[in-house]
Amino acid sequence: MPLLNLRDVAAETALRPGVLYRSAQPHTLTPADAKLVASLRLIADLRGDDERSPGDWALALGGAVRHAPLGAGSSSSPVALAALPPDMDLGDLYVALLQHRAAWFAGVIAEIADGLPALVHCAAGKDRTGVVVALILDLLGVDHEAIVRDYALTAKALPDVLLMLDMTLPSGLPSALLEAPESAMRTFLAALAERGGAERVLLANGLTPAHAGRLRTALLP
Repeated sequence: MPLLNLRDVAAETALRPGVLYRSAQPHTLTPADAKLVASLRLIADLRGDDERSPGDWALALGGAVRHAPLGAGSSSSPVALAALPPDMDLGDLYVALLQHRAAWFAGVIAEIADGLPALVHCAAGKDRTGVVVALILDLLGVDHEAIVRDYALTAKALPDVLLMLDMTLPSGLPSALLEAPESAMRTFLAALAERGGAERVLLANGLTPAHAGRLRTALLP
């Protein structure tokens, strides 16, 4: 099985290819996947300790893995979300994550800026990864519709991703967790614009102008 939900963020955004990738968590890798991973300087793993298994694939491949869990009580994993209202709006969740964990997002993005070419992933490559990538793309001035298109590509991969994760829908778990609707990303981007955009938010929470400059130099064609 190939690395699921894998894509170069340049595909929908006209950025420089081969610099930033996103995916679901590793499962089994094809030779092509292994070759890609070996070419990276950084693998930003956003999963919590309880989501990782012993003998992590990236360590075996010698990748420079940076574990950056979102933090206790704030994870967008199914376990953490089980206590949320079943009619929860996914876009509102993303806005709440930005509001309460902006410094964490800034720290992850700083690591990525210093470690390109890089791969960023969580479990499904949808929520935590989706917000990190959207923030980077907004900082780079990518059109919001292109950001939405990149995010929405996850929907095609979700059936295989959920099978890989062996995820079912526990009682009380919001169904939105198992979806990747365009409306969720549009809600997030609208809230981000109201706050002055990604660069303003991230710089106010620890990202430096040098990090923003590195991202622009590496990713803008």
